[in-house]
Amino acid sequence: MNLSSSLAPIVDKLKELGVTAEESNISEDTTATNETTTTKKITYPYEFLLRIPKADLHIHLDGSIRVSTLIDLAKEQNISLPSYDEEELKQMVFPPTYTSLVDYLAGFGYITKVLSTKQALERVAYEVALDAYDTGVRYIEVRFAPQLHAIPGKLSIEEIICSVNLGLERAVKDADELDKLSGEEEMYNNRYNGEYNKDTVDKLEMLFSGKVHPYNAAAPPHHYGIICCAMRFFLPDTSPYYQAFWEVHTGEDQHRVFGLASVALVQAITNLREKGKCCHGCGSSSIEKEETEQQNSDYILPIVAVDVAGAESGYPASDHKEAFDLAHQSFLNKTVHAGEAYGAESIYSAITDLHAERIGHGCNVFKWEIIGEGEGRGGRSKSNKEKDEISDEEKQAYVENLTRYLGGMRTCFEVCLSSNLQTMPKLNGDLRGHPARKMIQEELAVTFCTDNTLISHTDMVKELTLAAEAFELSPGQLRNCVYNGFKRSFMATKRYRAKRDYNRKVISYYKNVESEFGFSGYSTE
Repeated sequence: MNLSSSLAPIVDKLKELGVTAEESNISEDTTATNETTTTKKITYPYEFLLRIPKADLHIHLDGSIRVSTLIDLAKEQNISLPSYDEEELKQMVFPPTYTSLVDYLAGFGYITKVLSTKQALERVAYEVALDAYDTGVRYIEVRFAPQLHAIPGKLSIEEIICSVNLGLERAVKDADELDKLSGEEEMYNNRYNGEYNKDTVDKLEMLFSGKVHPYNAAAPPHHYGIICCAMRFFLPDTSPYYQAFWEVHTGEDQHRVFGLASVALVQAITNLREKGKCCHGCGSSSIEKEETEQQNSDYILPIVAVDVAGAESGYPASDHKEAFDLAHQSFLNKTVHAGEAYGAESIYSAITDLHAERIGHGCNVFKWEIIGEGEGRGGRSKSNKEKDEISDEEKQAYVENLTRYLGGMRTCFEVCLSSNLQTMPKLNGDLRGHPARKMIQEELAVTFCTDNTLISHTDMVKELTLAAEAFELSPGQLRNCVYNGFKRSFMATKRYRAKRDYNRKVISYYKNVESEFGFSGYSTE
């Protein structure tokens, strides 16, 4: 089928489904919905961006490991690294910029090797979450590919997910305790009277050291979700799990194998969710602990979504349709890496083939001129005839209808600026040309995320700082982007009302911090 004939019904379908962006608001906050420009560029203090409540919906477990932890785990497991000195390893493997995709991905190879035990996974999950909470993140959705870490007969997918969950839950407990201790100055003054253990004393000294921190007894509690990633492409040597999977499916079409692996992952996830408790017997999450105890309800493991990541062009989302249909039927949310290394067609496939409710990156959503340029299945290059058989006008209409539909459905873009600076050479280090500017101008749902805090040398405060400076965000625009992170989250509450109540606490606390720093009086004019 040529490109023109394949896109024609897509355009028609989007016209039928299209809902104008004006029919849905980004925010319930009416002081911000129509704000597009300000007469004066605003600089937001570091402390303000640190203290406002934030959600990070797109952060990879492996790419956010601490360098010191990578070295510790490598030593424990006798895994060779280029250097065991933190600064040297950063310079050699995790530099600020990368010369090629090969260099960018090299670090993940070392990280995956050390994340091969339950103890390592729990430790890294705990540290990744606590590092995020230390920057004012209140809600985090950590994603990882369990099949990259699974070892048949030794480390199961269930054990991997449960180990990560245990680490995340420990981080929530410690972060919520820091909130409570932040107002206990009397405890701090009496910290050496022998009444408190060393852990409590250390926390009190951190909170009252004079260093700026985001912890506050009036802030909303911390919470988290787990997103499990399938892979668009893998080889037998990608992991022990995939090696065994290839052996079972020897001789089958590779794209069929990719899809079957995704089905296996989703089935494992749904089975675990149906059990209601993970293999560690973790307790209740902070957000509904009191309510759960009152009703004596079973705890549900917060696996909130499935994702598909990896090589995009040449490895279409449609390979994973069966798996994502199963996820959809099982009430499992869907977010998809799309439009990062391929055009708008990839985003269209994510929402139609995979039921995507959020889009990871989506940087090429407006680039109508590259429609048809992506490689076909298996890396097959399209012919010039295929590329030329759709006119520029049809391409533009395709993008307009797609973005109108995304806006109307409030399909949220998980934008990762530091990561994009590393993987989008056309930006030339200047974020003013990033498509997120237009996304915000078009009032699409946008939230800023970290992607990989180690690989991209970032955190949520830095991401908001970059966005505010590059796009000259007004207080209302910044507020909307932050609110989107909470509103478009896949928070694992038993009842939707609990999520709404939590978001109201977030909004109330955000407004209090905003007022304290003098940003609440800005009009939408």
